[in-house]
Amino acid sequence: MDKIVKTLKDGHSQLSKAFEETKKRLNLIFEEQRHIKRDRDCLDQDINKLFNVYHNLKPQPQDKTISPSQNQYGDDMSYSVNKALKKLPEASSWPKFSGTGEYDHMELIDSIDGLFIDVPSIPDYWITARLNTAFKGHASIWYTEMKEIHCGRNWPWWKIKSIQRYRNGT
Repeated sequence: MDKIVKTLKDGHSQLSKAFEETKKRLNLIFEEQRHIKRDRDCLDQDINKLFNVYHNLKPQPQDKTISPSQNQYGDDMSYSVNKALKKLPEASSWPKFSGTGEYDHMELIDSIDGLFIDVPSIPDYWITARLNTAFKGHASIWYTEMKEIHCGRNWPWWKIKSIQRYRNGT
């Protein structure tokens, strides 16, 4: 009788462990689905922003009755944004930030702050959309995780979070 009870307890224990393992795996799957949905939502937002920017910069048909800036770019706002975009350096030339050097992040932050001074009419999201090219290594992992949670944040927010995270190097 004791042997049967022990066998039943062992069987119950194994079933409990299998159940817990299955539950953990299901939770991981559900968490991954949430990450995928957030990624998709972020991509949708980025695509909408880029579509709107492209639409605003698209050259308009020639009309001799309006000013040259309106003639080529549709309106003065699009014209100023287009001029600002031409002044913006390629994201590939921005300082890179790996998250491993002490104060490594300050060069990138100073560089981006300088862009807003040099090109004040540049839309904030044109800078934040290019941050992924500047973050490398550990910083890229941190940035990707933060972007999943905080999609659509502006440059001042990213600047503060970068300083908080990497203030003394890691």
